[in-house]
Amino acid sequence: MTCYLDMGRRSIFPLLFIFCMYVKIIQCDELAKCYTQPVESCPLQNKCKCVKTGELSFCCHLQSYEDLVKNLECSGPRLQPITALHIYNMTTDNFNFAKMSPEFNKLISFSITNSYIRRILGRFPHTNEITCLNMSNNAFGSEWQEPLAFENLKYLARLDLSNINITRLPSIKIQVPHFWLDVSNNKKMHCDSILDLMKSCIGLKNKPFFINPNETFCLSSIGFHWFNSTEKLALSQVEIINKIFEDCPQNCSCKSYGYDMVQDTSTLHTVQVDCSYKQLSNLPENLPENTVLLNVTNNNITSIETLISDHTYKTLRYLYADENKISNILSLEGSTFIDNFLVLSLRLNQLKSIPMYILQNSFIKEFEGHIVKLGGNELQCDCSTVQSLKIWLLSNRLHIPDYDEILCDNFQYKLKVIDLDQKLACITQADWTHYMYYVIVAELSVLLLLIGKVSYDYWVFKTAGYLPWPASKMPKLPCDWVFE
Repeated sequence: MTCYLDMGRRSIFPLLFIFCMYVKIIQCDELAKCYTQPVESCPLQNKCKCVKTGELSFCCHLQSYEDLVKNLECSGPRLQPITALHIYNMTTDNFNFAKMSPEFNKLISFSITNSYIRRILGRFPHTNEITCLNMSNNAFGSEWQEPLAFENLKYLARLDLSNINITRLPSIKIQVPHFWLDVSNNKKMHCDSILDLMKSCIGLKNKPFFINPNETFCLSSIGFHWFNSTEKLALSQVEIINKIFEDCPQNCSCKSYGYDMVQDTSTLHTVQVDCSYKQLSNLPENLPENTVLLNVTNNNITSIETLISDHTYKTLRYLYADENKISNILSLEGSTFIDNFLVLSLRLNQLKSIPMYILQNSFIKEFEGHIVKLGGNELQCDCSTVQSLKIWLLSNRLHIPDYDEILCDNFQYKLKVIDLDQKLACITQADWTHYMYYVIVAELSVLLLLIGKVSYDYWVFKTAGYLPWPASKMPKLPCDWVFE
């Protein structure tokens, strides 16, 4: 599919016409070819610095845009607009695309290579039909690019920005089904610039294909939120990060949490997902692969069942679910999460009790972390709260840093659990016990009096022969003759 080869003057016109129509429609999924010529095919000449390499193709050694116009004129008469142009060894302060004359509007392939241009200015006009743009192997100034220089190139199918030491990509609007991009051998390219291009294509069919991916690397700058320090990343790693964006739950934001080493041989990109303040009623489903942190603070979530039922939660280590409506965590018993978590934050929820036995198994393991935050929950406190929970909170205060912010709801004032007094929490049970003691003492006293009175009456009857009062006043019963 080589586009611009020397052909007979008669036969090249229909072929170029067919090619132009074909490229405009861009039906093929092959790598779009750009017109480039080796240096020996574009020799320097005394009078003219542009050489015809085809009926509508030119190769030039130039110093400025003015040189381009002048040397094209000296190369001979042109019956048709130029469709392919390759410029070598240009050294100039700036090159303004916007000032290119209308005769270049029919360019299909445009290359500027092995040049030094301090700055690119202007934008290609929207009438331009360039499908292949090659800016490779150049030395540009630090502020080389006009950010919107290529935005009007609606037929652009291949862009070569390799080996030019750029830091950021210009704005590119991919409008063809198959777009090829070469940004290899740019040692200062920022990862977020490549990611921005990938993210702009999420959900679209026209995604960029990268040329020379094994030679494409980028830097994650210190200010880039995916990483904590500057690191060199391969394109394959950037594509993994882009996959995270594609798999991110709707209305949530996802970014890298860091790296996990697996058996010292491979590196996993771990992910954090932020779904806070989204009015969710349930935990999000289908988290990105290797998600370790989920933030669902300030929602309307009532249950954390998804945490143990959704397989995408199997790698989760940090759950921040503050300010929701979660009423219990009983479903966590025996779960993978409760065995492996590092932070579980359930502040300001609606917990009425704390199942100590579920959390205690995690606390006794010799793992770093296992932090549980429960401050702001208002429990139903009773005597066992003082006798068990209060002591448990104090003994595990390293694992429950906000232990002194857990409250009791069933008292006139919302007391802290750790300030709860046994006399206050156990008052109902203590008073009832005291009353029982009084009843028992009274019953024993009455029994002793009865025994004493009966003994006294018996002694008087035996010694004096009569019964004292009140026994003497009591009527005789039919069975009294037995005792007489």
